[in-house]
Amino acid sequence: MKQKPLWTKAAIGVILLAVSFTIVAGAATNPVYARHWSGGSWGGSWSGGRHWSGSWGGSYCCSYSYSSWYYPYYSSYYCGYGYYTYCSSPYYYGSYPYYNGYNGYSAYSSAQYSLTVNTNPSNLASQVTGGGSYSYGSTASFSVSQAIVQTAPDTQYVFQGWTGGYTGTATSGSVTMTSSSTVTAVYQPQYLLTLSAQPSGSPSPQGSGWFNAGSTASISIPSQTVSQNPGSQLVFSGWTVDGSSSQGGSTLSLQMNAPHVVVAQYTQQYYLTVQSPQGVVSGQGWYNAGSNAPISVSTPPSPMFGVNWVFDGWQGSTQSSTQSTTVLMNGPMTVTATWHQDYTVLYITIGAIIAVIAVAAFALIYTTKNRKQTNPPPQQVQQVPNKT
Repeated sequence: MKQKPLWTKAAIGVILLAVSFTIVAGAATNPVYARHWSGGSWGGSWSGGRHWSGSWGGSYCCSYSYSSWYYPYYSSYYCGYGYYTYCSSPYYYGSYPYYNGYNGYSAYSSAQYSLTVNTNPSNLASQVTGGGSYSYGSTASFSVSQAIVQTAPDTQYVFQGWTGGYTGTATSGSVTMTSSSTVTAVYQPQYLLTLSAQPSGSPSPQGSGWFNAGSTASISIPSQTVSQNPGSQLVFSGWTVDGSSSQGGSTLSLQMNAPHVVVAQYTQQYYLTVQSPQGVVSGQGWYNAGSNAPISVSTPPSPMFGVNWVFDGWQGSTQSSTQSTTVLMNGPMTVTATWHQDYTVLYITIGAIIAVIAVAAFALIYTTKNRKQTNPPPQQVQQVPNKT
Protein backbone atom coordinates (compact mmCIF):
# COMPACT_ATOMS: atom_id res chain seq x y z
CA MET A 1 0.00 0.00 0.00
CA LYS A 2 1.26 3.42 -0.94
CA GLN A 3 2.22 5.67 2.01
CA LYS A 4 0.91 9.24 2.23
CA PRO A 5 3.51 11.96 1.75
CA LEU A 6 4.73 13.85 4.85
CA TRP A 7 3.33 17.18 3.64
CA THR A 8 -0.14 15.62 3.41
CA LYS A 9 0.04 14.55 7.04
CA ALA A 10 1.21 18.03 8.05
CA ALA A 11 -1.69 19.64 6.19
CA ILE A 12 -4.17 17.36 7.89
CA GLY A 13 -2.72 18.28 11.31
CA VAL A 14 -3.02 22.02 10.61
CA ILE A 15 -6.62 21.60 9.50
CA LEU A 16 -7.47 19.54 12.57
CA LEU A 17 -5.90 22.26 14.76
CA ALA A 18 -8.06 24.92 13.06
CA VAL A 19 -11.18 22.83 13.57
CA SER A 20 -10.30 22.38 17.26
CA PHE A 21 -10.01 26.17 17.63
CA THR A 22 -13.43 26.54 16.01
CA ILE A 23 -14.96 24.02 18.43
CA VAL A 24 -13.58 25.81 21.52
CA ALA A 25 -14.64 29.23 20.27
CA GLY A 26 -18.12 28.10 19.23
CA ALA A 27 -18.97 26.70 22.66
CA ALA A 28 -18.83 30.22 24.20
CA THR A 29 -21.57 32.01 22.31
CA ASN A 30 -25.01 31.60 20.84
CA PRO A 31 -24.64 28.97 18.11
CA VAL A 32 -25.58 28.78 14.49
CA TYR A 33 -25.20 25.48 12.75
CA ALA A 34 -23.19 24.11 9.81
CA ARG A 35 -24.05 21.88 6.88
CA HIS A 36 -23.31 18.21 6.60
CA TRP A 37 -20.83 16.93 4.05
CA SER A 38 -21.62 17.86 0.50
CA GLY A 39 -19.87 16.43 -2.52
CA GLY A 40 -19.16 13.09 -4.13
CA SER A 41 -16.75 11.00 -6.22
CA TRP A 42 -13.97 11.66 -3.77
CA GLY A 43 -14.36 15.41 -4.04
CA GLY A 44 -16.09 17.69 -1.60
CA SER A 45 -15.72 19.50 1.66
CA TRP A 46 -16.66 19.23 5.32
CA SER A 47 -17.51 22.28 7.33
CA GLY A 48 -18.39 22.93 10.96
CA GLY A 49 -18.68 20.56 13.86
CA ARG A 50 -15.89 18.24 14.74
CA HIS A 51 -15.49 16.97 11.19
CA TRP A 52 -12.38 17.40 9.18
CA SER A 53 -12.53 20.48 6.97
CA GLY A 54 -10.76 20.34 3.61
CA SER A 55 -10.91 18.86 0.16
CA TRP A 56 -10.41 15.32 -0.88
CA GLY A 57 -8.93 14.41 -4.20
CA GLY A 58 -6.89 11.81 -5.94
CA SER A 59 -7.42 8.30 -7.08
CA TYR A 60 -7.81 6.55 -3.82
CA CYS A 61 -9.18 3.09 -4.02
CA CYS A 62 -10.74 2.72 -0.72
CA SER A 63 -13.90 3.79 0.99
CA TYR A 64 -13.67 5.84 4.18
CA SER A 65 -16.36 5.84 6.86
CA TYR A 66 -17.01 8.81 9.16
CA SER A 67 -19.55 9.20 11.94
CA SER A 68 -21.27 12.59 12.00
CA TRP A 69 -23.03 14.83 14.52
CA TYR A 70 -23.94 18.52 14.64
CA TYR A 71 -21.81 21.07 16.39
CA PRO A 72 -22.27 24.86 16.80
CA TYR A 73 -19.87 27.41 15.43
CA TYR A 74 -19.63 31.17 15.05
CA SER A 75 -21.32 32.44 11.91
CA SER A 76 -19.08 35.51 12.07
CA TYR A 77 -16.02 33.24 12.02
CA TYR A 78 -17.04 31.57 8.82
CA CYS A 79 -18.37 34.75 7.23
CA GLY A 80 -15.08 36.43 7.96
CA TYR A 81 -13.22 33.66 6.21
CA GLY A 82 -15.29 33.55 3.08
CA TYR A 83 -17.82 30.87 3.95
CA TYR A 84 -20.67 33.01 2.74
CA THR A 85 -22.94 30.02 2.27
CA TYR A 86 -23.53 30.08 6.01
CA CYS A 87 -23.91 33.84 6.57
CA SER A 88 -27.58 34.31 5.67
CA SER A 89 -29.08 31.74 7.99
CA PRO A 90 -27.85 29.07 10.39
CA TYR A 91 -28.25 25.36 9.87
CA TYR A 92 -27.66 22.12 11.59
CA TYR A 93 -27.21 18.68 10.12
CA GLY A 94 -28.65 15.41 11.25
CA SER A 95 -26.87 12.30 12.39
CA TYR A 96 -25.62 10.11 9.58
CA PRO A 97 -24.24 6.64 10.40
CA TYR A 98 -21.43 6.76 7.89
CA TYR A 99 -19.95 8.52 4.90
CA ASN A 100 -18.84 6.73 1.76
CA GLY A 101 -16.18 8.58 -0.11
CA TYR A 102 -17.82 7.82 -3.41
CA ASN A 103 -21.39 8.74 -2.54
CA GLY A 104 -21.84 12.31 -1.25
CA TYR A 105 -24.59 13.66 1.02
CA SER A 106 -26.06 17.14 1.41
CA ALA A 107 -28.66 17.68 4.15
CA TYR A 108 -29.54 20.59 6.42
CA SER A 109 -32.45 22.04 8.45
CA SER A 110 -33.24 25.45 10.07
CA ALA A 111 -32.11 26.12 13.64
CA GLN A 112 -34.82 26.32 16.34
CA TYR A 113 -35.17 29.09 18.94
CA SER A 114 -37.50 29.35 21.92
CA LEU A 115 -39.89 32.19 22.67
CA THR A 116 -40.88 32.43 26.34
CA VAL A 117 -44.01 34.44 27.13
CA ASN A 118 -44.36 35.40 30.81
CA THR A 119 -46.70 37.57 32.86
CA ASN A 120 -46.10 39.95 35.72
CA PRO A 121 -47.51 38.97 38.16
CA SER A 122 -46.83 35.34 37.39
CA ASN A 123 -50.23 34.08 38.59
CA LEU A 124 -51.74 35.36 35.32
CA ALA A 125 -49.68 33.00 33.15
CA SER A 126 -52.85 31.42 31.75
CA GLN A 127 -53.73 34.74 30.09
CA VAL A 128 -50.88 34.72 27.52
CA THR A 129 -50.29 32.64 24.38
CA GLY A 130 -47.49 32.35 21.84
CA GLY A 131 -44.63 30.70 23.68
CA GLY A 132 -42.81 27.83 21.98
CA SER A 133 -40.09 26.82 19.54
CA TYR A 134 -39.66 28.71 16.24
CA SER A 135 -37.39 28.35 13.20
CA TYR A 136 -34.73 30.90 12.51
CA GLY A 137 -36.13 33.97 10.75
CA SER A 138 -39.77 33.05 11.34
CA THR A 139 -42.29 35.42 12.93
CA ALA A 140 -43.54 34.51 16.38
CA SER A 141 -46.84 36.05 17.47
CA PHE A 142 -48.03 36.36 21.05
CA SER A 143 -50.99 37.94 22.81
CA VAL A 144 -53.00 38.28 26.01
CA SER A 145 -56.46 36.76 26.12
CA GLN A 146 -57.93 39.44 28.40
CA ALA A 147 -56.92 43.04 28.91
CA ILE A 148 -58.73 43.10 32.27
CA VAL A 149 -58.61 40.04 34.49
CA GLN A 150 -60.87 40.10 37.55
CA THR A 151 -59.63 37.62 40.15
CA ALA A 152 -62.14 38.64 42.85
CA PRO A 153 -65.18 40.93 43.02
CA ASP A 154 -62.96 43.72 44.39
CA THR A 155 -59.59 42.87 42.75
CA GLN A 156 -58.58 43.05 39.09
CA TYR A 157 -55.51 43.29 36.85
CA VAL A 158 -55.30 45.67 33.88
CA PHE A 159 -52.90 45.01 31.00
CA GLN A 160 -50.28 47.77 30.69
CA GLY A 161 -47.92 46.53 27.95
CA TRP A 162 -44.99 44.28 27.04
CA THR A 163 -41.40 44.30 28.27
CA GLY A 164 -38.33 42.23 27.44
CA GLY A 165 -37.75 41.24 23.83
CA TYR A 166 -40.72 43.35 22.73
CA THR A 167 -42.21 46.63 23.92
CA GLY A 168 -45.66 47.96 23.17
CA THR A 169 -49.09 48.53 24.69
CA ALA A 170 -51.24 46.55 22.23
CA THR A 171 -52.67 43.28 23.52
CA SER A 172 -50.76 41.35 20.82
CA GLY A 173 -47.35 41.57 19.15
CA SER A 174 -44.75 39.64 17.17
CA VAL A 175 -40.96 39.24 16.94
CA THR A 176 -38.61 37.84 14.30
CA MET A 177 -36.82 34.81 15.71
CA THR A 178 -33.10 35.26 15.21
CA SER A 179 -32.34 34.14 18.74
CA SER A 180 -34.16 32.87 21.79
CA SER A 181 -36.25 35.60 23.42
CA THR A 182 -38.49 36.34 26.38
CA VAL A 183 -41.41 38.77 26.46
CA THR A 184 -43.45 39.65 29.53
CA ALA A 185 -47.03 40.91 29.70
CA VAL A 186 -47.21 43.45 32.55
CA TYR A 187 -50.51 43.78 34.42
CA GLN A 188 -51.37 46.54 36.89
CA PRO A 189 -53.23 45.34 40.01
CA GLN A 190 -56.24 47.43 40.94
CA TYR A 191 -58.51 47.47 43.99
CA LEU A 192 -62.14 48.50 44.29
CA LEU A 193 -63.22 51.32 46.60
CA THR A 194 -66.87 50.87 47.59
CA LEU A 195 -68.72 53.84 49.12
CA SER A 196 -72.10 54.11 50.82
CA ALA A 197 -73.89 56.16 53.49
CA GLN A 198 -75.92 55.42 56.62
CA PRO A 199 -78.73 55.74 57.56
CA SER A 200 -80.88 55.11 54.51
CA GLY A 201 -81.55 58.32 52.63
CA SER A 202 -78.19 59.87 53.46
CA PRO A 203 -76.28 61.34 50.48
CA SER A 204 -73.68 58.98 49.01
CA PRO A 205 -70.04 60.12 49.22
CA GLN A 206 -68.07 60.78 46.03
CA GLY A 207 -64.89 59.00 44.85
CA SER A 208 -65.75 55.31 44.44
CA GLY A 209 -64.20 53.10 41.74
CA TRP A 210 -61.08 51.13 40.79
CA PHE A 211 -57.66 52.39 41.88
CA ASN A 212 -54.12 51.24 41.09
CA ALA A 213 -52.47 49.41 43.96
CA GLY A 214 -50.57 51.88 46.12
CA SER A 215 -52.38 54.96 44.85
CA THR A 216 -54.32 57.40 47.06
CA ALA A 217 -58.09 57.74 46.83
CA SER A 218 -59.77 61.03 47.80
CA ILE A 219 -63.30 60.77 49.18
CA SER A 220 -65.73 63.57 50.04
CA ILE A 221 -69.35 64.11 51.05
CA PRO A 222 -71.67 66.51 49.19
CA SER A 223 -72.89 68.19 52.38
CA GLN A 224 -72.42 67.93 56.13
CA THR A 225 -76.06 68.81 56.86
CA VAL A 226 -79.02 67.51 54.88
CA SER A 227 -82.46 69.00 55.47
CA GLN A 228 -85.40 66.63 55.43
CA ASN A 229 -88.96 67.28 56.56
CA PRO A 230 -89.59 70.32 58.80
CA GLY A 231 -87.93 69.63 62.12
CA SER A 232 -85.78 66.80 60.75
CA GLN A 233 -82.20 66.72 59.39
CA LEU A 234 -79.13 64.53 58.89
CA VAL A 235 -75.73 65.67 60.18
CA PHE A 236 -72.44 64.05 59.06
CA SER A 237 -70.67 62.44 62.01
CA GLY A 238 -67.67 60.58 60.51
CA TRP A 239 -66.32 57.72 58.37
CA THR A 240 -66.25 53.98 58.86
CA VAL A 241 -63.44 52.22 56.94
CA ASP A 242 -63.70 48.44 56.64
CA GLY A 243 -65.90 48.33 59.73
CA SER A 244 -63.71 50.55 61.94
CA SER A 245 -64.40 54.17 62.83
CA SER A 246 -62.09 56.76 61.30
CA GLN A 247 -61.65 60.52 61.28
CA GLY A 248 -64.61 62.82 61.14
CA GLY A 249 -63.65 65.40 58.51
CA SER A 250 -65.78 65.92 55.42
CA THR A 251 -62.94 64.59 53.20
CA LEU A 252 -60.90 61.41 53.52
CA SER A 253 -57.62 60.29 51.88
CA LEU A 254 -57.20 56.54 51.72
CA GLN A 255 -54.16 54.46 50.64
CA MET A 256 -55.36 51.80 48.21
CA ASN A 257 -53.13 48.92 49.29
CA ALA A 258 -56.16 46.61 49.39
CA PRO A 259 -59.88 46.73 48.59
CA HIS A 260 -61.75 49.06 50.94
CA VAL A 261 -65.38 49.60 51.97
CA VAL A 262 -66.08 53.10 53.30
CA VAL A 263 -69.35 54.26 54.85
CA ALA A 264 -70.22 57.92 55.47
CA GLN A 265 -72.03 58.00 58.80
CA TYR A 266 -74.83 60.54 59.30
CA THR A 267 -76.78 61.19 62.51
CA GLN A 268 -80.55 61.72 62.47
CA GLN A 269 -81.57 64.84 64.35
CA TYR A 270 -84.94 66.35 65.35
CA TYR A 271 -85.86 69.87 66.39
CA LEU A 272 -87.42 70.63 69.77
CA THR A 273 -89.60 73.72 70.04
CA VAL A 274 -90.10 75.02 73.60
CA GLN A 275 -92.58 77.82 74.18
CA SER A 276 -94.35 79.55 77.05
CA PRO A 277 -96.65 82.59 77.27
CA GLN A 278 -94.85 83.62 80.43
CA GLY A 279 -91.37 83.21 81.82
CA VAL A 280 -88.12 82.27 80.08
CA VAL A 281 -87.75 78.82 78.48
CA SER A 282 -84.56 76.82 77.77
CA GLY A 283 -83.80 73.64 75.82
CA GLN A 284 -85.03 74.55 72.36
CA GLY A 285 -82.87 73.27 69.45
CA TRP A 286 -81.60 70.20 67.48
CA TYR A 287 -81.11 66.86 69.22
CA ASN A 288 -79.95 63.42 68.09
CA ALA A 289 -82.72 60.94 67.54
CA GLY A 290 -83.39 58.91 70.68
CA SER A 291 -81.75 61.35 73.06
CA ASN A 292 -83.39 63.06 76.03
CA ALA A 293 -83.55 66.83 75.69
CA PRO A 294 -83.62 68.82 78.96
CA ILE A 295 -86.14 71.68 79.13
CA SER A 296 -87.10 74.22 81.77
CA VAL A 297 -89.04 77.41 82.26
CA SER A 298 -88.66 80.18 84.84
CA THR A 299 -91.52 81.60 86.89
CA PRO A 300 -92.64 84.98 85.55
CA PRO A 301 -92.85 87.98 87.90
CA SER A 302 -96.15 88.92 89.52
CA PRO A 303 -98.22 91.17 87.29
CA MET A 304 -99.66 93.07 90.21
CA PHE A 305 -99.76 93.09 93.97
CA GLY A 306 -101.35 90.01 95.31
CA VAL A 307 -101.40 88.17 91.97
CA ASN A 308 -98.94 85.32 91.18
CA TRP A 309 -98.31 83.05 88.16
CA VAL A 310 -98.67 79.38 88.94
CA PHE A 311 -97.13 76.70 86.65
CA ASP A 312 -99.70 74.18 85.51
CA GLY A 313 -97.40 71.87 83.51
CA TRP A 314 -96.09 71.04 80.01
CA GLN A 315 -98.42 70.26 77.20
CA GLY A 316 -97.81 69.00 73.66
CA SER A 317 -95.14 66.39 72.90
CA THR A 318 -94.68 65.68 76.59
CA GLN A 319 -96.70 66.06 79.77
CA SER A 320 -95.05 67.01 83.03
CA SER A 321 -95.99 69.01 86.08
CA THR A 322 -92.45 70.11 86.91
CA GLN A 323 -90.84 73.17 85.45
CA SER A 324 -87.62 71.24 84.62
CA THR A 325 -87.94 67.92 82.77
CA THR A 326 -86.72 66.01 79.67
CA VAL A 327 -88.23 65.19 76.30
CA LEU A 328 -87.51 61.95 74.41
CA MET A 329 -86.52 63.01 70.89
CA ASN A 330 -88.01 60.37 68.63
CA GLY A 331 -89.24 62.96 66.18
CA PRO A 332 -89.79 66.71 65.84
CA MET A 333 -91.21 67.91 69.18
CA THR A 334 -93.13 70.93 70.46
CA VAL A 335 -93.85 71.55 74.14
CA THR A 336 -95.69 74.46 75.77
CA ALA A 337 -95.60 75.61 79.37
CA THR A 338 -99.07 76.46 80.75
CA TRP A 339 -99.83 78.93 83.60
CA HIS A 340 -102.66 80.41 85.59
CA GLN A 341 -102.84 83.50 87.81
CA ASP A 342 -103.32 83.12 91.57
CA TYR A 343 -105.31 85.94 93.29
CA THR A 344 -105.26 84.45 96.76
CA VAL A 345 -102.94 87.02 98.21
CA LEU A 346 -104.93 89.81 96.67
CA TYR A 347 -108.14 88.41 98.01
CA ILE A 348 -106.66 87.93 101.44
CA THR A 349 -105.28 91.43 101.39
CA ILE A 350 -108.56 92.93 100.32
CA GLY A 351 -110.41 90.87 102.92
CA ALA A 352 -108.03 91.97 105.57
CA ILE A 353 -108.44 95.57 104.57
CA ILE A 354 -112.20 95.21 104.62
CA ALA A 355 -112.03 93.51 107.96
CA VAL A 356 -109.86 96.23 109.36
CA ILE A 357 -112.20 98.88 108.05
CA ALA A 358 -115.18 97.03 109.43
CA VAL A 359 -113.58 96.62 112.81
CA ALA A 360 -112.61 100.25 112.86
CA ALA A 361 -116.09 101.34 111.92
CA PHE A 362 -117.60 99.08 114.50
CA ALA A 363 -115.27 100.39 117.14
CA LEU A 364 -116.06 103.97 116.25
CA ILE A 365 -119.76 103.33 116.42
CA TYR A 366 -119.41 101.46 119.66
CA THR A 367 -117.31 104.19 121.24
CA THR A 368 -119.67 106.89 120.17
CA LYS A 369 -122.62 105.02 121.61
CA ASN A 370 -120.93 104.48 124.90
CA ARG A 371 -120.13 108.11 125.17
CA LYS A 372 -123.75 109.01 124.78
CA GLN A 373 -124.78 106.62 127.52
CA THR A 374 -122.15 107.79 130.00
CA ASN A 375 -122.75 111.46 129.58
CA PRO A 376 -126.50 112.04 129.30
CA PRO A 377 -127.58 115.47 128.22
CA PRO A 378 -128.29 117.98 131.02
CA GLN A 379 -131.96 118.25 132.15
CA GLN A 380 -133.67 121.56 131.60
CA VAL A 381 -135.11 123.25 134.80
CA GLN A 382 -138.56 124.55 134.29
CA GLN A 383 -138.84 127.97 135.70
CA VAL A 384 -142.10 128.92 137.54
CA PRO A 385 -143.25 132.44 136.89
CA ASN A 386 -142.99 134.72 139.85
CA LYS A 387 -146.51 135.77 140.88
CA THR A 388 -145.59 138.76 142.87
